[in-house]
Amino acid sequence: MKKFSKAGNWYFYLLFCIALGLTWYFHKDATRFTDPGELKSDRAGYYIYLPAAFFYHFDTRKMPPDLDMQTGGGFSIDTLNNRISTKYTYGVALLASPFFIASGLLSRLAGYHSESGFSMIYMRMMNLSAVIYLILGLWFLKRFLDHYYREMVSFFVITLVFFGTNLFYYSLIDGMMSHVYSFFLFSLFLFALKKCGPNFRPNRYFILLCISLSLAILIRPTNILLGLLIFTWDSKSLNESWQRFRQFLKPSCLLWFLAILFVIFLPQLIYWKYLTGNWLFYSYGDEGFVNWNHPKIAEVLFSPVNGLFTHTPLALFFIAGIVMMLLQRRSNGWLIATVFIVVTLLCASWKMWYFGCSYGQRSFIEYYTILAVPLAWLITGLFSNRHLLVKTVVLFLVFLLVYFNLRYTVGLYRFDRCYYGSTWDWDHYRRSIERAGIISPVQRIGSYQNDFENLALCPVVHPSKIFTRSGDYSIPASDKSRQTPIFSVNMDEIGYPLPKMMETEAWLLKPGNRPTGAVLGYTLSRGAEVLFSDEQPADSVLNNRLTWTKVYKTFIIPDVSDSNLQIRVFIRNPGAVPLFVDDLRIKFHYRWN
Repeated sequence: MKKFSKAGNWYFYLLFCIALGLTWYFHKDATRFTDPGELKSDRAGYYIYLPAAFFYHFDTRKMPPDLDMQTGGGFSIDTLNNRISTKYTYGVALLASPFFIASGLLSRLAGYHSESGFSMIYMRMMNLSAVIYLILGLWFLKRFLDHYYREMVSFFVITLVFFGTNLFYYSLIDGMMSHVYSFFLFSLFLFALKKCGPNFRPNRYFILLCISLSLAILIRPTNILLGLLIFTWDSKSLNESWQRFRQFLKPSCLLWFLAILFVIFLPQLIYWKYLTGNWLFYSYGDEGFVNWNHPKIAEVLFSPVNGLFTHTPLALFFIAGIVMMLLQRRSNGWLIATVFIVVTLLCASWKMWYFGCSYGQRSFIEYYTILAVPLAWLITGLFSNRHLLVKTVVLFLVFLLVYFNLRYTVGLYRFDRCYYGSTWDWDHYRRSIERAGIISPVQRIGSYQNDFENLALCPVVHPSKIFTRSGDYSIPASDKSRQTPIFSVNMDEIGYPLPKMMETEAWLLKPGNRPTGAVLGYTLSRGAEVLFSDEQPADSVLNNRLTWTKVYKTFIIPDVSDSNLQIRVFIRNPGAVPLFVDDLRIKFHYRWN
């Protein structure tokens, strides 16, 4: 066992070298303010606390006036009120602060200009920060699993969690998002929880427990769910959970927790006071759990748009492990199942259930620490299985899913970070897998659909929530430009031979009685030159106001051979009468019917 422990140290050292080499490789071509994986957009919103405190002292007069625009709008500069505004809390910045300070010292020693915290040295050190917290998170998770499983199983499971899930993406490619930091905090919490035991005392492990939980809640308030494990993990009865709760409420423990929670949250309260004049502030505006009465559960788990199982299929083994634990009545089985269900409901109730331009269901990443327990139970059962064929088939499937994750991540999302498909567009999902090199192209583009729920695919800046045929959004087609594009594709994306026909249908609604003069149209163009066009008038079918009506047309695509040509579908509304579009569907035919 001691020999294997020494090998374990080499494991983490080797994993650190691999992770660091990969993250610097993934970011080797990045430059300031150009690559989305650097300190841009949401990442800049998490990070801005550090340069704002160390360089600008929260004074906008000391900042470049367009810094918020250069960094993609992750924060905003209010020069009128002298405020630097970000909706994100400072938890990620706090954890990354040692690397920020080291970047400043390194810049001075090397004689490089710091560029107020946005130089490439700072960006590379943030990459290093993500890798360090990844390794620490895996190390604490392994120590936690060692309490329940053989060390070999623990090593195997943490390897699967890293290489087989989107933790790989959010630690090596997009490490300035909050998820690798939350993953570390969850692992530290579980490690400290097991060390504390059922009887809480204000010792070093209890303090670690309070710090990790407080920071996890600071980064993402819904992580308060983690605190319930204090009273329920390894509990054999409700009475035992109640006794733990009473123990936690003793002044010697409760005061420590409240003091740590207050100290950690105090800088955030001070920032909110500086920003709004109030000590407490909900910074996410109209974002929230607006889908609580109709949660998007199927979409969260199975949708081609960032679904959990479609983008991280290894998660199916988490569920299989939970089922095994329940069937065999293992400790914590029902608790882990409950955590998974609650997290799924929280994600499904959030306004943007697919969490924007992201890779997979990223809000599950920190919970992989808990889901690693049923995965380890499954692996333990697999290793002890006497049937070689069963063991071989399952292991092959596990490694196949790990390969899928790595190939999909590196082959596709290194270059195209957003998923541009519609909620249930399986044809686009298949093409994404083909582009990632997981399978060879088997057929040309067959269909396209857009329910306008994926805002990364939305053709207008402001979708409408007033009238919708399905989901939460539709597209207003009454823009002053008189023409609203709803689909475009280059010929080189379709491949050869080119399609002969294009069945197109869209659902339209007009709130008023006025005729619109609207048409569903398409053009075949080369640059600004339109080579061919066709239209389908819509007024003939838009007879009833406030009623969704299907407008349908089979467009003929002329025989051409030019990869620079573009097919474009649009709604033209010459009178700019209020008009809404939803549920576009296109089907290509490669032979005459």
